Amino acid sequence: MYLVHLRLLPYVEGDLLPPRIVALMTEGAATDVERIEHVTLHSTVRPCPVVGVYVHAASLAAAEAAAARAWERAVLAHPPLALWRLQSAEVPLLRPGLDD
Repeated sequence: MYLVHLRLLPYVEGDLLPPRIVALMTEGAATDVERIEHVTLHSTVRPCPVVGVYVHAASLAAAEAAAARAWERAVLAHPPLALWRLQSAEVPLLRPGLDD
């Protein structure tokens, strides 16, 4: 399982993603070979909100692509989201020994 972070830039600075984004991103996920297990919204992160998407996938690249597809489905289901720009869909890389 991978945790993919979607970083989203609002059309208008300070706009918040609707809490409904979690449901929108899981709707239709059954069409993906990769399974979206959980979505979490961090709407107050600056400079841009982050949506965390937990994905069962065969590879990191497949997980990142599945999370991006989930965003695209959400935009189709809720057109006002098209005002937001997907800046990145990436698994956050952690440096070993970061807690030392």
